[in-house]
Amino acid sequence: MLLITCPVTGTDELVADRRIRSVTNHPKHIALAVECPCGRVHVYRTGRRWESAGRGTAPIREAEDLLPA
Repeated sequence: MLLITCPVTGTDELVADRRIRSVTNHPKHIALAVECPCGRVHVYRTGRRWESAGRGTAPIREAEDLLPA
């Protein structure tokens, strides 16, 4: 299940995962085309915001000590 905000009606909609029409992997985000209850297909992008993508990102550093779970 996905909780999306419909850009047409402005309401929050709960949609089943079977309503995902396509998944496209991009270098900085993943694009999901989702069929909305309003009858249209909307594209939702996951990942960093477009303005901050590629700027000021620090590399992830390795943990110094591993701790038991």
